Amino acid sequence: MDEKNLQKIDEIKKRLLQFAKEQKLIMGDFYDKISLAPSNFSGKALESSLKSENIVTVLKVYPELSADWLLLEKGEMLRKNNLKNMAVASAPQANASNGDMSIQAPAELLQLLTSQQETIKSLSRTIEHLTTTK
Repeated sequence: MDEKNLQKIDEIKKRLLQFAKEQKLIMGDFYDKISLAPSNFSGKALESSLKSENIVTVLKVYPELSADWLLLEKGEMLRKNNLKNMAVASAPQANASNGDMSIQAPAELLQLLTSQQETIKSLSRTIEHLTTTK
């Protein structure tokens, strides 16, 4: 695809295609998993924006994909610490002094949850705006 056509592509779609390429995903499987037809990523459809529910689906299917990067092109493409990797770190640990079995969540987990909460709020506002402006 030449530079002229690349500039017309919706930015989120462009980043999704970049993600799929860098992760070496099979495109047919990628489209199936995110519940979008390949035609959404070809021809004139490349210029149109994805619906918010499609973006939510992508982020659910690929939790390692950073919402900040996908939506705002901020930060890294992949989240450094996803919940899978952090589950072991946040498992209950006994406190040697009093036998307390409370979960000790690492600071990274709290930061991740805060970031996800902000993203969810932002997406909710977008969805509300889109549904009330019809």
